[in-house]
Amino acid sequence: MKKNKWLLNLAFCIIICIVAIPSFFLIGSKIRNSAQLEAEVYYVATASNTLKSSTFNLEETDPLMRAKEVLSKMQNAPAKDGVLSAMPMNLEIRSLHLQNKIAYVDLDASYLILTNAQQVTCRAAMVWSLTSIPDIEGVALSIEGCKLRTQEGEEIGVMNRDNVCINANISAETTEYAILKLYFTNISATEFLTEERVVEVNANQAREKTVLEQLISGPLEEGFYATVSPNLKVQEVKTTDDGICYVTFNQEFLTHPSANGIVTEKMAVYSIVNSLCALDEVTKVQFLVEGEKIDKVKSSMDYSKPFTEKMILPDNTK
Repeated sequence: MKKNKWLLNLAFCIIICIVAIPSFFLIGSKIRNSAQLEAEVYYVATASNTLKSSTFNLEETDPLMRAKEVLSKMQNAPAKDGVLSAMPMNLEIRSLHLQNKIAYVDLDASYLILTNAQQVTCRAAMVWSLTSIPDIEGVALSIEGCKLRTQEGEEIGVMNRDNVCINANISAETTEYAILKLYFTNISATEFLTEERVVEVNANQAREKTVLEQLISGPLEEGFYATVSPNLKVQEVKTTDDGICYVTFNQEFLTHPSANGIVTEKMAVYSIVNSLCALDEVTKVQFLVEGEKIDKVKSSMDYSKPFTEKMILPDNTK
């Protein structure tokens, strides 16, 4: 009798195990699935030329690793017809870090080779893809370590889903970004300091004019000081096929070309020449005032012929 009871208890335990064990696995699976987060990755739908999202499960748990996972997914579009990556494969991510729920992404200069439409699409896709991660609320983009700025020199700042349209209409006045190398000076005006600045530029405006406008507006880096007068006005700028850039200033150039009494005329002149010659298409700079050639300004410098770039500071002759 006792033996039969023991066998019944054993059979009951076996039945309970058979029923319960799969249930435990099912519950565990549901718990794991509930903890597993999803992210959206935005690609270009070729049929409509608009951004479309694709949802996938995040494998990583660390926020930074999740951001890297999303960016990797962006550059590797699904192998199916009608979908392209919004972020070109040859676009290198130089660095990525998170701070206060903001993803700071530094890209290489190949970003600047993209057309305006491609840049806008790439930025929007990056912002919307990265902010689909719960730990990320915004994206700050830089190129070769330089922050993106408007034509007025204002920093673009943090982008998020509130200030970046997913499929924005691109303005007829095409804008794009470029890295400019601008020559300023130190506090004692004894040496040149170069500032690399990524700025939004109008594709319909000569890049040389943008360089001059940025130089006249003054430096943005701490410890850098202006070299040219803020009252200088660029009336016209044109570069010939042989690389000579003709720059026409207003009358201010004749009397006060430099920023202050410490900066020499020669330093002001060569800060302009060096900044312009940093452009591939410019090899020399010819100065004009009101459209006419000039003999000299304040010193004995010869303005009758074009200036060539000087990588070192000229002497302090006024």
